[in-house]
Amino acid sequence: MYLPQELLLAELDLREQQGFTPEAIFKLRTAVTKSPLSPTEANQFWQQIADLPRVPNWPYDEPDALAEIQQMTESVELPTPVETVVPTKIHGGLLGRFAGMMLGKPLEGTWPAAQIWRYLELAGAFPLQDYVPLLEPFPDGFTLPVWSRWYDTTRGNIRRVVQDDDVEYTLAAMLILQKHGFNFTTADVGQFWLDNFAYGRVFTAERVVYKHLVNGVSAETAAALRNPYREWIGAQIRADVYGYVCPGQPRRAAALAYKDAALSHRGNGIYGAMWVAAMVSAAFVLNKPEAIIRAGLAEIPPQSRLHEAVEKAIGWAKQEATWEDAFRQIKQYCRRYYNVDVGENWIHTIPNACLVTLGLLLGADDFSAGVGTAVSCGWDTDCNGATVGSILGVMLGADNIPARWTAPLNDEIESYIPGENGRAITDLAQQITQMARY
Repeated sequence: MYLPQELLLAELDLREQQGFTPEAIFKLRTAVTKSPLSPTEANQFWQQIADLPRVPNWPYDEPDALAEIQQMTESVELPTPVETVVPTKIHGGLLGRFAGMMLGKPLEGTWPAAQIWRYLELAGAFPLQDYVPLLEPFPDGFTLPVWSRWYDTTRGNIRRVVQDDDVEYTLAAMLILQKHGFNFTTADVGQFWLDNFAYGRVFTAERVVYKHLVNGVSAETAAALRNPYREWIGAQIRADVYGYVCPGQPRRAAALAYKDAALSHRGNGIYGAMWVAAMVSAAFVLNKPEAIIRAGLAEIPPQSRLHEAVEKAIGWAKQEATWEDAFRQIKQYCRRYYNVDVGENWIHTIPNACLVTLGLLLGADDFSAGVGTAVSCGWDTDCNGATVGSILGVMLGADNIPARWTAPLNDEIESYIPGENGRAITDLAQQITQMARY
């Protein structure tokens, strides 16, 4: 459970990113940090936050409603995919997603990029082209986080895809579609969470909303209620399946992702999910990562901060001599606006979308370079590896992902969703293929 003071401080960080008056935010932050607050004492601050003024001439336009989003955008028209390639591309997307997640899993929330690079150099694994090696004994100066599953996610020790929220949300989307079809509602997503997820196994925006649902808040309004994590990455990692089932139809994929994302997110948190679902969909018929990225951007507001950040990341990837130089530009930009490497905003949608962009552009002809680059840059490593791996996996197809990534997975996933533990990846691919419409 998040403490009232913790939620308020996170909300003030978010409001600052959203263009509300810095001076008023500073005064409120000072008052909130003076002493621990009870829920009752916190109420007065929530009201004051709700009344904050926005700075004049804020340059962004970021609606929450799907109809408004779609009015702002013009979807890219794409050809219908060849029916015979769809199954192998869906299988490739799943294999790439799970391999990328497993690559990033041991590094999730560990160290900033410079320290990740140092660890990999000590292990003889930089640049990263295979799963992360396990150094024993663990080198001095590196703290092993208690939540990381280092042994069974490192090179030579992988036996199957370990349990992770990137896995659970992929399964959830598939199961929701199987039960309700493409007409599922945001409330259906909320009910699935209550029926299958444990409160302690969901995080940030999802944890806040889970509590709201238990307390009777409607699925349609829960995301907006005292939820300072509503622009973090959770919705984005739930979006891939909606792209898998809509090959070559990015607008349809984005609309499905919207319904899922709206349970827990708003603004750029929703846009991240729509962007990813649209990119996955476009990857069925496009073979250039920049074209795929732009097909995704076509589904989100052009005057949003996410759109702007991804465009900047594309520019840096093209202009800089190396991916390390491009990452330094991304890092400087995201540190200035999102305090990455300072606080918990390493889980924010926008900084991680920049790393996804960089990874995709580096993975044009090389799956390993794509996922390796995204993960090496740090922040939400397992989520970024999964997203890049998923999109490149669809673009390339299952047979074109190197066996060093797929063989260790042994075609098996680990899950705490009832009845899903031990499922075969090939079986999941077949079931998703049966639901695909094109």
